[in-house]
Amino acid sequence: SMLLDSLVGDAAWRGRYARDRSGAVIPWDLVKADIEATHPYKVFALRAMLAVPYFEKALYELPEAQLTPERIAALADEVEARVCGGLSSRPLLSVPHLLSDEASCYYHGYVLADMAVYQTREHLFRAFGSIVDNPAVGPALTEAYWKWGNSEMFLDLVHKFTGTPLTGDAWVRALEVDLEKKIEKEHAEYVQAAALPPPSAAPGEIDLGMRVRFVDGDVVISDTA
Repeated sequence: SMLLDSLVGDAAWRGRYARDRSGAVIPWDLVKADIEATHPYKVFALRAMLAVPYFEKALYELPEAQLTPERIAALADEVEARVCGGLSSRPLLSVPHLLSDEASCYYHGYVLADMAVYQTREHLFRAFGSIVDNPAVGPALTEAYWKWGNSEMFLDLVHKFTGTPLTGDAWVRALEVDLEKKIEKEHAEYVQAAALPPPSAAPGEIDLGMRVRFVDGDVVISDTA
């Protein structure tokens, strides 16, 4: 799901689908302003994500005698200073995952998932040249990821599809892209996408070619067929 979420931030997706009721595309100036306001600072979001599992690790390694509210609060500040470079605008102890037992030792999953998103995106661009509306992408993702469900390990799926073990390298490379080069690339993809007819102009109903079934054991709750 996070891979699909990432597409919404692409200028290619926005140029294709971010349109008003008349079919007019979102102005490039708005897309550019968003890139300028966010791209240089995305590393801070990465650091904020990393701080949560690092704090959890430090917390669970803390001797029981030190488990006091004051020490835990101080530990959170120490981790923020070390990982984020200073106190965060979102204090660690405000992250709900840390305060609910069912979500303990869970947050690092978001970090791993985002690592996989960037690594998968890099592989898709390298293999197919583009992602948005590319008919080769869906079958590739289905074969590599979605058809396996929980029958394969997450790390194995990423390794098999991208050809390399899961690392943060692709994420770092995306963060390192110069702002002007980022804008130039996104603008070219935006122009190409915006030149296409609006999706609403397609004749007839849109057929996703899919069937959805909600099943509880042997009971079929709903079926689109």
